[in-house]
Amino acid sequence: MKYKHVFFDFDGTLADTEEVNFVIYQKLAEKYNLRNITIDELGHIKKMSARELINYVELKKRYLPFMLKRGKNLLKLDMKNIKPCKPDIFDVVRELKEMGIKTGILTTNSKTNVQMFLKEHNADIFDFFASSSMFGKETKMRKIIKKEKISPNEVLYVGDEIRDINAAKNTGIDIASVAWGYNTVESLKKHNPEFLIYTPSELIEICKKKYE
Repeated sequence: MKYKHVFFDFDGTLADTEEVNFVIYQKLAEKYNLRNITIDELGHIKKMSARELINYVELKKRYLPFMLKRGKNLLKLDMKNIKPCKPDIFDVVRELKEMGIKTGILTTNSKTNVQMFLKEHNADIFDFFASSSMFGKETKMRKIIKKEKISPNEVLYVGDEIRDINAAKNTGIDIASVAWGYNTVESLKKHNPEFLIYTPSELIEICKKKYE
């Protein structure tokens, strides 16, 4: 069965927000009494899942929704300066669409931030956009699949985090984990994604094989 739908994560997959998000974290750490993180710790932190990171920085879970909302608002101020993770990522999306594949964005970021980014890079080319809570991607995936009457084996999710792998596997869809995002290649491999890609163009080859 070929992939008819490719869903993309946003932060760390399409948009290179890592540096600005690190700065935002420093601003929020004092407000929410979080553990201070240094540049030297990033290599260690990038091996952690989202839940492990929350525990590591000593974030009280009741504060998570408020912190995320504040973080998104701060990110909005820098959105016009955010670059794509890979210069050819949108060319690849366009090629997927030419192959007859529907593309979408499923992210925990805000609709406003995503739209600003896409407009800035002339990339308003996706068929749909959906936003979820920090750990709500699985629920959102199921809703999209049910609403659009999609078979799970026709969907490929593209993401950069361990939680993306978990959400996809729990939903019954395949995932292509990207090597250029938040979590390290080593940590992604431990969670057994169907595909691990180092360049966006590999998505074309993956989908072409499904057509054969």
